[in-house]
Amino acid sequence: MRQGFATAVLLTLVLTGSLAHSQNRTVYEPSASDPRIVAALDGERRMERAGQPFDLAAMERVFAPDLVVHSPINVVVNRDNVLARMRSGQIAYEPNVERRIEFAGVRGDLVVIMGEEVVRPIGDAPHAGKMVHRRFTDIWKSIDGVWRLAIRQATVTSAE
Repeated sequence: MRQGFATAVLLTLVLTGSLAHSQNRTVYEPSASDPRIVAALDGERRMERAGQPFDLAAMERVFAPDLVVHSPINVVVNRDNVLARMRSGQIAYEPNVERRIEFAGVRGDLVVIMGEEVVRPIGDAPHAGKMVHRRFTDIWKSIDGVWRLAIRQATVTSAE
């Protein structure tokens, strides 16, 4: 009986360690070298650079014309709303944004990128001055040969 318990504990520890390890690396489908994934990840970097320091023109080039966002303020908004909130300072962050991409995969003609980000909003942004952790999903599509953000979902999981 005691040996069965010890085996169960050992198995639990091994499985828990495997899960923790797998959560610290990015899963790529079909591969990290797929040109669509490479292009979408480049789009992610363009978006990050446009946000720090804030470059509205560059951000406009990253967004698809029909962008839709389920925003961290729990409202579904379109491209014009996002850009207006950026202009007014309702979307603004300190430059030390941390992002951890957990998944990048091709789905049809789209690329899905998922993970966690940690931001510190500033100015008139919600949660200004706090460390905000959120989960995100970005969906990218090629429009006239340029990969643009088409859909974004971001959910605040904690604000400290």
